[in-house]
Amino acid sequence: MVISTRGKLIIALIVVVCTIGLLVRTAVTLASTFYVTVGQLYQEGASAENQQSTVSGSIVGPSVKWDPGTRLLTFAVEDQTGGRQLPVVYHGSRPDNFSNNWPVIMTGTLTSNGTFEATNLLIKCPSKYTAATQ
Repeated sequence: MVISTRGKLIIALIVVVCTIGLLVRTAVTLASTFYVTVGQLYQEGASAENQQSTVSGSIVGPSVKWDPGTRLLTFAVEDQTGGRQLPVVYHGSRPDNFSNNWPVIMTGTLTSNGTFEATNLLIKCPSKYTAATQ
């Protein structure tokens, strides 16, 4: 069976389009990170242990401990509604804007002892605008 030049061109075009489609799908999937709250992480229970998760919460100010020598940052986060606190351990530089009650998004794993070992921290700036009182 002989395939004409036009047939080869059509096959090559189909392969290129499929490859580009696969690359776009992969990029969108990896770029869209979904995160859970502290409460949702605890609801997952043992199934969340040793699985990479992205968790959102607010920094609990009195819990923050920073050791610049070992670059170890330990703190706790909680949901915006309060409730349970999640102890967090992070090895790396302390973010400059690391403050009490600021929202944080962390990527890491929950250990069997209930500590979240963060590999990435994203500190979000809290809203500077509040509703006017009437």
